[in-house]
Amino acid sequence: MDKKGIAEIRRLFTKDHCRVDKIAGCFVGEDGAVIANLKDTFHALSEEDTAGYLELFRKTLTGKIGRNLYSMEFPLSEEQPGGRQAQLYQLLRSDFTDPKLIEDYCAKIVQNLDHAGRHLILLGTGAYDIPSKTSDGEEMEDASDYVYQFVVCCICPVVELKEGLCFDEETLSFVSKRSDLGVQMPMLGFLFPAFNDRMPDIHELLYYAKNEDERHLELVDELVGAEEVPVTESVQKELFTELVEKTLGRECNFENVKALTENMNEMIREDKEQGAEAPLELGRSQVRHLLSQTRPAEERTEIEESFEKAYEETVGTERPFQAESIAGRTVMEIKSPSIKISVKSDMTALITTRILDGREFLLIPVQDDIEVNGIRIVPGTVSLAGSRMESEDE
Repeated sequence: MDKKGIAEIRRLFTKDHCRVDKIAGCFVGEDGAVIANLKDTFHALSEEDTAGYLELFRKTLTGKIGRNLYSMEFPLSEEQPGGRQAQLYQLLRSDFTDPKLIEDYCAKIVQNLDHAGRHLILLGTGAYDIPSKTSDGEEMEDASDYVYQFVVCCICPVVELKEGLCFDEETLSFVSKRSDLGVQMPMLGFLFPAFNDRMPDIHELLYYAKNEDERHLELVDELVGAEEVPVTESVQKELFTELVEKTLGRECNFENVKALTENMNEMIREDKEQGAEAPLELGRSQVRHLLSQTRPAEERTEIEESFEKAYEETVGTERPFQAESIAGRTVMEIKSPSIKISVKSDMTALITTRILDGREFLLIPVQDDIEVNGIRIVPGTVSLAGSRMESEDE
């Protein structure tokens, strides 16, 4: 799913555009036993309760693609009777009218989630008449070609709220309040089916994780059965960094890395200006081309050969990088153990390197309105030398 698709479906979990019809689920204790089952007609709940549930569902579609949100495709084998996709599709089509289907699916989550603590498994279902759009992008509310029926799930920690004095409106006084159990924002969740090209896509599921290093892959495997799980943003950055360092070798200097970063940022800007909805992905050939452009024409063949070897050692299988995960920052960060400099991406051309007394320095021209520890300094003939960059031979 792309950003626009996610935003369109997230709107269905707001008060004015709510499309949730029913909710179900269960409350699980610390020992993994189900304490209570939940099943309600959504519109029969109080306005305060519906607002609370909608906030939980909406959070499940919030975050950054590659950091919190992951599109996962079901293997074809899981779409056969008894497969993971087939079970979820059966739950979707049941419209929550079969209690056993709900209990069985919740039990599967409970059995496969490695989480030591109370939690709420909350399921919601509903339908959305997808409005057609005019050629200029305007929605036509009275024209719809497809209906998007969905199941949204969120898994929320349930914790004890702190005890303390609380104001009692009936007695107009402060009284000691005993501890209650409160539902926290989701730590995990998913949306099925995916919403691609403004149409339901039953072959894909959108997975949510609050923290990218706590995706609970044991649950992903049980829900999707995917042979390969999308790597996180952090892992993509690590792989790309290692790939660049190995490819450029001794030529991995400031000027080449700056040129590489500027070229990637320019690609991202152009992609957005062209109105692309899906995140820009950089495949093997594109990354090879970007790296080769950092060197003179006569050295590019050597760089490309170095890249192929580094790619096999680092990335291995064909796996595109999401451009915004490895670039697209608003600032360039330069740091060493003793110094850190942040420069706006559109101002990096001001930074140069220079050899002074046999040592390489970063030079940044001093401009107006510079402060040191909050004290405004007067620009003069002083140059600001950045971090020292020594070669391996020194």
